[in-house]
Amino acid sequence: MRYYGEEALGLVETLGMVPAIEAADKMLKAANVELVAYENIGSTLVTIMVKGDIAAVKASVEAGAEAATAIGTLTAQNVMPRPIKDIGDIVSVYDIDAKEIPQASSYRALGLIETFGIVFALEAADAMCKAANVELIGFENVASGYISVLVRGDVGACRSAVDTGVKAVLDMSAEVYSSVVIASPHPDLEKIIALYSLETLNP
Repeated sequence: MRYYGEEALGLVETLGMVPAIEAADKMLKAANVELVAYENIGSTLVTIMVKGDIAAVKASVEAGAEAATAIGTLTAQNVMPRPIKDIGDIVSVYDIDAKEIPQASSYRALGLIETFGIVFALEAADAMCKAANVELIGFENVASGYISVLVRGDVGACRSAVDTGVKAVLDMSAEVYSSVVIASPHPDLEKIIALYSLETLNP
């Protein structure tokens, strides 16, 4: 969706993808806003951008910032009440609306783990899928060694998978930067998840 600065713009930026995904989910559920952009900008920073009326955007950003802080590191948050049109042009470079959303039947719980390095991420992914009936749906290298793995299944299976994946990483004396289970993902999260699906990454 092209953004022209016609509505308030809300931004939440995090270290790593997992806190950003959690923030996006809470932002979209907290108020009547639309997801307009998502960007992995490098050096581990990931940004979520929403638009709406000023009150909705403020509520959305507050909810997203709180959610990101609860599981990871929030680096910035901002509400721009009336951006100039050229800001809209910049935001539109990162337009997330180009992706077609899959059928609603695919909206199952999500389990995500973010760690440092592909060695630990692969161990986590293997442990997660062996521990519970979940599907490995994707991964992301945010940069600077931050790697995320994403699984999908029912809520209980995702919780078991994430717990097991976290333990697998810790057992290797490595660090888990963040982890989360999103029990009922907002449908628009699918636009972000699709970017990192194994189907997309392995054409």
